[in-house]
Amino acid sequence: EKRGGQRSACSVNLRILSPNLHQMSRSCLLVPALLLLTQAGAQCITTFPSTENFTGGTVGTPGTLVTGWSNLTTDDVDWYVDNNGTNAGVMTVLTGPIGDHTGNNTGGKYMYVEAGNAGATPGKTAILQSQCYNISSLTTPYLTFWYHMRGSQMGSLFVDLNVNGTVVTGLWSQTGDQGLNWKQGWLNLAAYAGQTNLRIRFRAVTGSGALSDIAIDDVV
Repeated sequence: EKRGGQRSACSVNLRILSPNLHQMSRSCLLVPALLLLTQAGAQCITTFPSTENFTGGTVGTPGTLVTGWSNLTTDDVDWYVDNNGTNAGVMTVLTGPIGDHTGNNTGGKYMYVEAGNAGATPGKTAILQSQCYNISSLTTPYLTFWYHMRGSQMGSLFVDLNVNGTVVTGLWSQTGDQGLNWKQGWLNLAAYAGQTNLRIRFRAVTGSGALSDIAIDDVV
């Protein structure tokens, strides 16, 4: 049978300083806040090409995602870390990849959205956000990735960008059954050259039923 699991969510809240605090207290508290923001910016990837094949994740529902990648908590369902095919080796279930793209084997890992869970269809959204990239050193930046969209009830996959906190949607998209094999997606990032805080968002929208698993791998 297809894999299932309960959705897990995690949120982090950053409290803004109260306007009722005295000026001296505000100054004292602002210093660690600025240090925190500086440290967060310093974690952005600056060496390219930078390939994420999700090998460092732990399989589960959703499992342990690789460092810096996260499921958003404002959508409907999650992306899972997976291997061995989303149909758990049952070849009569005609959706999802049989194995990963990196090694083309059942032991390799990838990320996917399970459409067979209760409440996962129709038209439910799952958003996976990448770690931060500083692409200011690149003159011709671009994104490549591999995606898998097999199933007669297939939905859609979109690539959005989080550019220093501003989300730009629908820069790349694919809809419908794309067959058994992994396919490559490509997005020109020239319009965002010079950005120091850029995150990729993979936004999957499930189809009309369970035969609409969507997977991604080898994001470069």
